Amino acid sequence: MTTTDAGWSPFDPANAIGDPGRQPEIRCVSSDLNVGTADTALDFLSLGALELRACSTRGWSHRYKGNPRQDAYSILVGEDALVIAVADGVSEGPHSHVAADTAARATVKLAAAEMAKNGVVDWELLARRVSLRIVEEAEYRQIASTSEHAADINERVRLVRLKMSTTLIAAVLRRSPTHLGIQVEVSVIAGDSGAFRMLGGSEALTQVSGGKELGGLISSTSVKPLPGPTSPEVATIQLQPGDLLLLATDGLGDPLGDGTNDFSRELALRWGTPPTADRFMSDINVYRRSFDDDRTAVAVWVRPELVLPDSPPVDLPVESDPAAIGGSVEQADQGVVGNAVTSIAAKPTPAQVVVPAVAGGEDEDADSDAGARSGDLSDQPDSVSPGGSAKGTDDIVAVIDVVREARSFRQDIEGAEVNEGPSDAANPTT
Repeated sequence: MTTTDAGWSPFDPANAIGDPGRQPEIRCVSSDLNVGTADTALDFLSLGALELRACSTRGWSHRYKGNPRQDAYSILVGEDALVIAVADGVSEGPHSHVAADTAARATVKLAAAEMAKNGVVDWELLARRVSLRIVEEAEYRQIASTSEHAADINERVRLVRLKMSTTLIAAVLRRSPTHLGIQVEVSVIAGDSGAFRMLGGSEALTQVSGGKELGGLISSTSVKPLPGPTSPEVATIQLQPGDLLLLATDGLGDPLGDGTNDFSRELALRWGTPPTADRFMSDINVYRRSFDDDRTAVAVWVRPELVLPDSPPVDLPVESDPAAIGGSVEQADQGVVGNAVTSIAAKPTPAQVVVPAVAGGEDEDADSDAGARSGDLSDQPDSVSPGGSAKGTDDIVAVIDVVREARSFRQDIEGAEVNEGPSDAANPTT
């Protein structure tokens, strides 16, 4: 029996979605590039309401050429947040696997430290620090000789990028849910890796951020990697119970496309609930014609049984004490009655209309406060804006009628005798 016989094949032809294409043989090339770089990495984690699966696997093209896996991921569980980073080394750089691994590890450490200290992440600052960390790692390993240009960071970056560079995407998931869900901040720091989401109960993976523009006739594969200046793109979402968040390199993101093809629908069907770790690894290694790049995916499910906390109470406006109804007529003329009656009446009454000061009064702020508590009614035809000028005698008479109706309403309720006092119609205050 030869190694080409079906029983000895390193891959299972049945593990395909659509046309698997022809799988190349695996070559062994003597090189120090593969030292310390495994063909496949696999992790799984249960963290309260979160369930995580992570896998990074070498693509068939790199297996055939004898090149190392250039994808990498890193996960760090902080006190307040779960931090994930996924990196994809740029193939043109022979040591890009080092850049990817360095970037992923540095990102989760820096982001977790910022979350613990400040509660937020400054992604632009983090990108610069990670970029510098890649340069330092290249110099430490003597991958790029930059000692003579040590004072010029731009030249150091240029020389390092000739040897190694990487894309980078990260996510910070707050471990404590709110009434809105579990808050996630996704940052596409560099390159074309993408973030996807699947709503609980649905069968479609939709792109949240990142990825390639695949809608045109030609899809560009050029990226702006690290080290070097970048402009992180940040998106914030709220995961609900049953939802799935997926961070993936383009080796998986490209065949997923816009989430409407058979590849995406099949993975969505398989990942409706968290698969076992070995099953997840098999899904990442699934075959499809022309897609032979390294594949890396970190998936996080929110348990459907998670109960979100109640929304925080809303500070409602303080209504006037019903006892204020027994106040003086002067108080009634200054708008107090309107609010007091509103607090008692079970249904809207004319007294709910904002009552401005129609007689000489000194407390203009009180009138404004009363208007704010009663709502903005400046569009009402027969009202006067608090603190503003009367629109005419007819408006003032209408306001006085409102006050009188309020007094009559109160008298009907309490059976009290109310002295209306002198009319102020003759001396309107503007």
